[in-house]
Amino acid sequence: MYSNFKNKVVLITGGTGGLGSALSSELQRAGAKVIVLDLTTEHLESTNDVLYITTDITSKDAVEQAVQLGIKTFGKLDILINNAGITHMSKFEDTPLELVSTIMNVNFMGSVYITKACLPHLINSQGHIVAISSVAGFAPLYGRAAYSASKHAMEGFFRSLSAEISDQNVDVTVVCPSFVNTRPELKVQVNNGVSSPGAAKNNTNGQVIPPEVAVKQILKAIKNKQPTLLLGRVATIAHWLFHLLPNTYMKVMTKGAKQEF
Repeated sequence: MYSNFKNKVVLITGGTGGLGSALSSELQRAGAKVIVLDLTTEHLESTNDVLYITTDITSKDAVEQAVQLGIKTFGKLDILINNAGITHMSKFEDTPLELVSTIMNVNFMGSVYITKACLPHLINSQGHIVAISSVAGFAPLYGRAAYSASKHAMEGFFRSLSAEISDQNVDVTVVCPSFVNTRPELKVQVNNGVSSPGAAKNNTNGQVIPPEVAVKQILKAIKNKQPTLLLGRVATIAHWLFHLLPNTYMKVMTKGAKQEF
C-alpha cells in the first residue's frame, strides 16, 4: 500500500506527539526518510532514516534553520505534513486574549512559516502538502472559538494555496478529523489554558479514531492526491449536517459540548 513513499523525504511538525509519532513510524516502515520538528526532541536519537530537530514553529527564523538542516541532511523534500497543533476548552468570555494569540500562532502562523520555508523545495520535487485541520475547520464548536478560528484560517490558507500551486504540480490535502485518541493519558479541563487535541474529553460524541487507523487513512489520501479527507464517521456526518441543516447541527453539537462544561 505504501510503496510510493519509499525514498521520499517527509517533514512532520509536532512529530513527537501521538499522531505525529505514529505517522513518522509508519512512514519509516514504508521506506521514507522523516524530518521531525517539535518543541522537545533532545531525548530522541536521530538515525539514517529520521532526523529530530528541536524547533519552535512560531519562530520564523527557527523554522527556516530547521528546514535548511533537513535539506542538508536528506538532500530534498517531497512531503510536508502540518500536524502541530494545540486546543483549549473555554468559552470566549472566559478565554484570555493571550491564549487566543498562542493558539493562532501555533496552529495557523506556524503552518504558514513552515510552508513558506518548504515551498521552494516542494515545487522542485513536485511534492505534497498536508494540513491536519479538524471538524472545527469547517464547522463551529462550542467552547473552542479560538481553536475553531485557527483551523478555519488554516483551511482557507491551504485551499487558496492549492489553487496557486496546482499548475506547479504540488498537491494539497486538508485532513479534517473528529477526535483522534492520541493522548489518552491527558485529560482536557475547562478553563485550564492550552491542551493537546488528542487529550481525552469528558464527553466525546460518536466514534473515537485510534491513531493507527488515522495514519492509514491519511497516507492513503496522500497516495491518492485527495484534496480533502473527512477522517472518521463523525467528521463526515458533521460536514453534511452543518452544510445541509445548520440549525440542527448547532443544536446537536451544542447539547453534546455543554456536557463537558
